[in-house]
Amino acid sequence: MIADLKRKPEARRYLLRMATAMVIYLGSLFAAEILIEDRGLSGAPAYVLAAVPGLSFAALFWIFARLIVEERDEFLRLLYVRQGMVATGLALTAAAVWGFLETYMPVPHVEAFWWPTIWCFGIGVGAIYNKVTMGVAGECM
Repeated sequence: MIADLKRKPEARRYLLRMATAMVIYLGSLFAAEILIEDRGLSGAPAYVLAAVPGLSFAALFWIFARLIVEERDEFLRLLYVRQGMVATGLALTAAAVWGFLETYMPVPHVEAFWWPTIWCFGIGVGAIYNKVTMGVAGECM
């Protein structure tokens, strides 16, 4: 797999984009915790800073879509689309079921940022599904 990543520019771009988004996510999350939670930053700067982790997380969806668009191998594109469908189905089903449980049952509230986190977990589930059903999980996962 490492040799394939050296040869495939789309795989390298995917990993570079993911690493960049995660660095921004973690850095902005850390900054928000310190500046907003601990030091009481408020007003427009606090709103902007509070939005940055979510926007960097949202970049993951664009990055995954770019991988699909840029991938030259049709079979790998199929695998990535299947992973995305599994992840989307898992995350949206979890959000819908929990939303109705919150509406009708005395269950604890789940913060909205967990739903895209579940989507990311679903990408891994989709890779396992691909491995079991197609014999391969893909090159970037």
